[in-house]
Amino acid sequence: MNGRVLWILAVLLAAAVLAASSSFAEGLKVAVIDVNKVMNESEAGKAARKKMEDRYEELKKKIDARSEEARKMKEELDKQKILLGKEKLKEREDALNAKVAELRQLTQEAEKEMQNRQGELTREVLKIVERQWEKVVEQEKIDLLLERGSGVVHSNSSLDITSKVLDLVNKEKPGGK
Repeated sequence: MNGRVLWILAVLLAAAVLAASSSFAEGLKVAVIDVNKVMNESEAGKAARKKMEDRYEELKKKIDARSEEARKMKEELDKQKILLGKEKLKEREDALNAKVAELRQLTQEAEKEMQNRQGELTREVLKIVERQWEKVVEQEKIDLLLERGSGVVHSNSSLDITSKVLDLVNKEKPGGK
């Protein structure tokens, strides 16, 4: 009998916990945000992307120029191969190989720079976005904010605060708060 009483108490306790959590959930204010949309459509996000594209073009021109130099060296070497002596041929091949190695290193450094720069710019824009969504959460007394890309399959459009955050991000001055 004692075991039966414990079992009944456990069931009653579980029912009370479920009832309490249900009433808590009814008072819970939930919102959804599409952070990628804010990052891509905001002025800050567009400015960051423009900086990336501009730097990419600079690096691409530099790499293309060095690549063209290596191509010309190779063409000259191929044209003069028969006329050059062994020492001169080896000297020019070594110079060409050095140019190719320099080009390879420049390309690797450019890729690394672009990755670092993209990370920095993304973090900067994300800080702005976070500040603004925190304002909306505070103003609207939101208890739970979900990111659309992180497993949210469906949500009512009335829960979406993306446009509000986007408007606030666009109003914020660079470096401002």
